[in-house]
Amino acid sequence: MKFKQASPLLLTAILFVSTPLLSQTVSTSQWSTRVWSAASNGNWDAVNSLLKEVPKGEEDTLVAFREHLSDFISHRDEQIEDTIASREEALQEMSTHVAEGNIVKAMQSVVKAQTLSDNFDDIMLQEDVQKVLLRAQEEIEIQLEEGNILTAQTMLFYLRTFYEDTSRRDLHDVWSDKLEQVNLQVSLLRQYAPRHLHSLFVERAIVLGDDEPEEFNPQASDNWIERVDGIDKNMLVRAIDLATGEHMNDVSWTELISGGLEALRTLQAVPAISETFTNITNEEANAVWHAAVIEEISSSSEYVKHIPGKRVLIQILNRLLDVNQASVKLPEGVILREFGDGAMSKLDRYSGIIWPDEYRRFEQQTKGRFVGVGIVIKENNKGEITISNPIEGAPAYYGGVQPEDVLVSVNGKSANGWTLNDAVDRITGPKGTAVTLTLRREGIDKPFDLTLTRDTIRLHSVQGWWKEGLDEDGQPEWDWFVDGDNKIGYIKLTSFSEESYTDILAAINEMQKIAPPNGLILDLRYNPGGLLPSARKIANLFVSSGTIVSGETATGEELFRMRALPNRAYLSELPVVILINQGSASASEIVSGCVQAHDAGIIVGQRSWGKGSVQTVHQVSREANVKLTTQYYRLPSPDSGKTPGRLVHKRRGS
Repeated sequence: MKFKQASPLLLTAILFVSTPLLSQTVSTSQWSTRVWSAASNGNWDAVNSLLKEVPKGEEDTLVAFREHLSDFISHRDEQIEDTIASREEALQEMSTHVAEGNIVKAMQSVVKAQTLSDNFDDIMLQEDVQKVLLRAQEEIEIQLEEGNILTAQTMLFYLRTFYEDTSRRDLHDVWSDKLEQVNLQVSLLRQYAPRHLHSLFVERAIVLGDDEPEEFNPQASDNWIERVDGIDKNMLVRAIDLATGEHMNDVSWTELISGGLEALRTLQAVPAISETFTNITNEEANAVWHAAVIEEISSSSEYVKHIPGKRVLIQILNRLLDVNQASVKLPEGVILREFGDGAMSKLDRYSGIIWPDEYRRFEQQTKGRFVGVGIVIKENNKGEITISNPIEGAPAYYGGVQPEDVLVSVNGKSANGWTLNDAVDRITGPKGTAVTLTLRREGIDKPFDLTLTRDTIRLHSVQGWWKEGLDEDGQPEWDWFVDGDNKIGYIKLTSFSEESYTDILAAINEMQKIAPPNGLILDLRYNPGGLLPSARKIANLFVSSGTIVSGETATGEELFRMRALPNRAYLSELPVVILINQGSASASEIVSGCVQAHDAGIIVGQRSWGKGSVQTVHQVSREANVKLTTQYYRLPSPDSGKTPGRLVHKRRGS
């Protein structure tokens, strides 16, 4: 879905003029109705024209509105001027980096300039930019040949990003495929050759002019063990068997087996993993293993023609595990995990096996709570684990953890070389137990320890306009009104968890204690989605009847239809504006699409992500699941069923 951008001030204006005023004249009432109607129809040119014709009058509300509108126009004009200046500065930086021979930095500037442009194609067609793009492509090949895959990965990311929203979606797909191939190699190095990967981080830091990461910590060499712990053959076979029967694309055994075998060939083709699996350096053993994998690749499709796919899979795994034991002696869990991830890569980006080491994190994401210290972490450009922010009211918040702190170790074990998953696994744990974080902070000479007690952490998916403080339990207290004078409410929903619906009702109740809201802004920007039942209940708040969403197979056969219940449409009479952007996906698109189709509110923002599919989770063992795309969802019909509603799932090339 694509919509023109608008500022929060304009949204407040739309809601404001839609609200009846006690002293409204007939002309003011008519004007405000026209504004709401034009915005509802997505006619933003008409909205802007009407905002130039605000009715005259000396009522306090009209005077305040004209002042806000004047400020908005002034700020918008200043922003346009600043954007133009910043774009020209980025293009000048590009030229400087090209002259210095630093194509990576030049690509950074190109993407920055494009982001600051109204029309991405205009930047793409500039002669100087075209030269940088061609140089970048040449440089990628050079870096790959020299083994500098991290530098190549960075440049591929910039190329893919550059073409994403241009008319050359074909080039976006080309570079996206290339990036995925390199990402796979980097992932293998991270798991099985962390020392070599660290050396690549150092080389990339030199190219980018960044500070080099800390020296490699040998403890990182053992991280792969936890990644494959608990994986067995039955788990893998069960997951692939379910994928062939449940995935909506009716994927074949041949495709999945081929994907698994290709993943094993890729693993064997990364010589750096010999730092962990020394038998790979044995040329004779490596040749035997390679020949076995190639033989299975060439013959598996023929086997499936005559033997049930599940039996073929079991036989192939048995043969490969036997050959492995007699040759390179890779740990069995490594073979099974790489085979499984390779097989699932043939499905879609949203399907995959939830392995034992990932199971706990998956539970945290869906339930909206976990036991830990309450920090949000990220990886910086040197591969270090850093703190994005401590969660308000959590042990880390009160314990003194600050944004941009670098995680040095957990309970004395160095975090150097860890993935984000590694850090989460070691920081979380049983409630009431202690964990010691060693942190490095800018301005402090030496790393220092903070010992924190793990507790239940609630992830708040509902936020207000302004955080006023924390209550006795460390929970945030919000100002829920973006416009207190006119009582325009604001709710930001960051995900659709089990508790999101009740949290929204609680937020509305908090508003009601102050004053009944006259309008509501629901902010779904950068909301990646979550649980379908949560989306259904939240959409039902604004829609009193009709379809909320339906699901269907790849062939169009309807699987389910969720309808609105009148007694749950608590906010259906409230004027609402929903904000979305390119980070709004899945459940966010269900809610905004439903509200739009039923003309129950106005949708403002940017084209959303385009995830119009539903995943179901199937248990394959006590601590492993498989997540499979089993259906597309269809938005409601905008004309009461005369025409079908939209499928918004983004397809390749669209």
